[in-house]
Amino acid sequence: MEKQSVKIFFQRTFSGYKFGSSRPGHPSYTNLSIYAFGLSGLWTGVGSGVLPFKVLQVLESQNVELLGYGLDKNGALGVISLVGLIIAALIQYGSGALSDRDARIGKRLPYLLIGGLGLAIMTVFLGTAATFTSLLTVMLAMQVFGNFAQGPANALIIDHVEPSARGEASGVLNLWRLLGAGIITVIVLQFMARYDPTEANEWLWYSIFLMIAVLIISVLWTVISARPPKGYFFPSIKNISPHSNKNHFQSPQSITTKLPITRGYIAFLVAMAFSIAAMSSMQIYALFFLQDVVGLENPADGADLLVVVIVISAGATVLPTGLLADRVGRTKLFAIAGGAGATASFLLLFAKSIGPVISIGILIGIAVGLFMTLTWTVANDLVRKKSAARELGYTSVATLVGAAAARLAGIGVDELNDLSENLGYKAILIFAATTFILASAILIHVVRNPTNRA
Repeated sequence: MEKQSVKIFFQRTFSGYKFGSSRPGHPSYTNLSIYAFGLSGLWTGVGSGVLPFKVLQVLESQNVELLGYGLDKNGALGVISLVGLIIAALIQYGSGALSDRDARIGKRLPYLLIGGLGLAIMTVFLGTAATFTSLLTVMLAMQVFGNFAQGPANALIIDHVEPSARGEASGVLNLWRLLGAGIITVIVLQFMARYDPTEANEWLWYSIFLMIAVLIISVLWTVISARPPKGYFFPSIKNISPHSNKNHFQSPQSITTKLPITRGYIAFLVAMAFSIAAMSSMQIYALFFLQDVVGLENPADGADLLVVVIVISAGATVLPTGLLADRVGRTKLFAIAGGAGATASFLLLFAKSIGPVISIGILIGIAVGLFMTLTWTVANDLVRKKSAARELGYTSVATLVGAAAARLAGIGVDELNDLSENLGYKAILIFAATTFILASAILIHVVRNPTNRA
């Protein structure tokens, strides 16, 4: 029986299936998810590899101030990321709501295609940004296009996968997301380790063109493979009129009044914000942590190894998590996730060399893999299929709040580091440990209450 379950899982992952069977029919989990390989790879490659170097380059040529306050490297990086996230939340919710207005199979795909291609074009301009203003402008444009694609794409699993298998599908989605983040980031970090703005500028462009190529290929893969064999692909005025396709269309009134905002759903969003804050605080400042605390002369050389370890451990976690989430429940898995994340954060307080940091990366990867798959599975449980993209757009608000907290902390990190050596990095690790525990506790409560479903 167990062998048969594994066989069906791999059939669904690579060849597709019909609801309630293992027979081919619907797009495979891979076809529905592989866009995330390129999208995640680009964002993590930019955020972890390219953007920190661009920030340092800008600070060498000009002083950056915000409301009269001078920003150092962590503060400048945090501000750019924060402003981008505000735009991301608005765009992702809006494009998701638009795609819900006619949510037949295939209707998500035009948004994914347009947004993905627009993001690729904007990434080219990232390489030319030479001032803080131009860098901020380009990052905002990238967020607009990237989240125009992401909002509707969030609902692809709900459109195509039956509820009993969404844990499996979420595991595959997050596996591709992790693989993209890990593989692309490692390569980009290797390229950027050789980057010099005056003598070796070509390595920046190698990084940019690699990320663009992977993004375009992965987006086209999902768009082509998930396109319905019959029916409409591109939205039209006729298709979203109140008089057509009544089974799928929601009037503007219903969109604003029928919101599944239960106390349980709000609690879930709060917990998701905590988990994002924890993971973001460990990711954003990793390069500078390795430079200032661990003492690596070229932190990119250590960061790429750390990324490999995290991705391998997270990748080994997401698929079993997806399977177990559908079979044994979520509560124990959330407890393990919170414990692993908090323990890793605490241990990093005492790490003074790259060896212990790499070892701790295994725990970080386990926590990331568990939280990524479990939160997405619970989110899919809490939303309605007919308005899935819009309702999943609320998670972008939670992501904004959590990531904003982590990025605003960058100013505090610099201030505390000025008071005492590396005090800011110690504070951010304590913050991460606390938020990991809070996220886990709240999510366990949400899962245990069956009335939380919309």
